[in-house]
Amino acid sequence: MLNFNNSPNGGGNYVPYIRYMASTSSWNTSDGSPFQFSKAAFDLSNIKTGWCLLAEGQAPEWVMDETIEKTADRPEGEGWKRGFKLHIMSTQMFGDDEPVREWGTNATGAVMGIQKLWSDWQSQGEPADKVAVVEFAGAVPTKVGKGNTNVPTLNIVKLIDRPSELASILNTEAQEDPSSLSTPAASVASEDDEF
Repeated sequence: MLNFNNSPNGGGNYVPYIRYMASTSSWNTSDGSPFQFSKAAFDLSNIKTGWCLLAEGQAPEWVMDETIEKTADRPEGEGWKRGFKLHIMSTQMFGDDEPVREWGTNATGAVMGIQKLWSDWQSQGEPADKVAVVEFAGAVPTKVGKGNTNVPTLNIVKLIDRPSELASILNTEAQEDPSSLSTPAASVASEDDEF
């Protein structure tokens, strides 16, 4: 289980990012453009968790866990919440020039969605040499504490060999920090229908 407990015990090359907008159950690219999320390859075997501080008008601050099993100490100050980062890839949604995107957030709805997806990934045996093709199937309105959110429904369609675009990102990270990877990259060509 991924550790998103918000209790107190609990760099690199730029990759464009995406955002899930819980208030509208929609997705935006890093330049703020909305897009229709259909399906993408999620590199779940290399997901990272940690403490994230999101402040209006500022870049997110992260204190990453050593591993997904070993939670970093909660940083001092207000607003730190458990979050995740992972790479996803789709040439159909993002084009051939920059098909890999980072999805990283501490937003409640997204964290709940990724937690469910992680459970589904674990039931697949967490194969280190594969990535999950994941479809976005809408969102479920959910009450959380005194507020509400829309939890994205993320379903694993199938497992595929790691696309070369994701392998390239892993190889770059390995050169910068060899301890950052949980699995070796397996570079293969994408299929004709993308996945």
